[in-house]
Amino acid sequence: MKFLFVDYKMTLVFSGDVFDHYFTLRCVPISRGCQTVLSRSLDLEPAVPVGAGRDVFGNIVYHGQCYGAHSTFSFHANAHVQVNGTEGTREPCHPFYKYNTPLTACDDDMTEFLFTVFSGSELEDVVRTRRIPSKCIRDFADRLLPAVHARIAYTSGATSVTTTAAEAFALQKGVCQDYAHLFVSLCRRAGIAARYVCGMSVGEGATHAWAEFFIPDDEFLRNDGKAANGTWFGIDPTRNKFTGDDYVILAVGRDFSDSQVDRGVFCGSVSQEQSVFVKTTEFPLPTDKGTFTGHSVSGGTDIAGQQ
Repeated sequence: MKFLFVDYKMTLVFSGDVFDHYFTLRCVPISRGCQTVLSRSLDLEPAVPVGAGRDVFGNIVYHGQCYGAHSTFSFHANAHVQVNGTEGTREPCHPFYKYNTPLTACDDDMTEFLFTVFSGSELEDVVRTRRIPSKCIRDFADRLLPAVHARIAYTSGATSVTTTAAEAFALQKGVCQDYAHLFVSLCRRAGIAARYVCGMSVGEGATHAWAEFFIPDDEFLRNDGKAANGTWFGIDPTRNKFTGDDYVILAVGRDFSDSQVDRGVFCGSVSQEQSVFVKTTEFPLPTDKGTFTGHSVSGGTDIAGQQ
């Protein structure tokens, strides 16, 4: 178990004034299973009122509007989080995590790759029939992880946020988003529920992406259209390892589009430049819990009782 402090700054600089700027942000963590948020804050510039809620995936979503003319937009979010990532997240699995999306669609070449990875193994038959017992899912992930990691060469600028898993697979290049999409896609092709995760890990840089796979409490994942009980486990194919206590989850979803940190539209014929700085550090737990300031948002309201 670790106690982590997350500091996240994003700034958009426009080449001229924009107005009627509508935005949504998924930039702060929420307490869920493997992590407990001790404090959380969000500051916006311009300091406009914001509303807050949860989306269908359980993520905190802030939304607001900047009506007046402005040439910059920024947010500064931070949080103190207690993490116990090795235990996974006890959280039901919605049926939509079993099915691929346009970004994670599995083509014939990827399917053949999946079958090749498990050829000659004790899981070969169940992978082909898409009926893997829950007791074998961890072994499946162990075997698939290095194969996905080896398939893609980490290459900045080779792909974009609209690149599909199949395109990255064919290109054999990409970034963390592409590794995560490919792993999620192959899990679903094998009949295992999986989801995309956006967050950060200890260090400096930008946000990171990884995947989570689901192990149901029952022998097999239920197929009756209802949510299944079980545990989600994190896995990072970019770094070829399972996630642990040095990872903080910001948002989860079926793919990148469900968990995008910032999204917006505005009026104005301008160009824009974005800068992002993320720093995650470990801190000792204070003996005085009053050190933590709770949850706050500048210019708006947070959800009462939200964690």
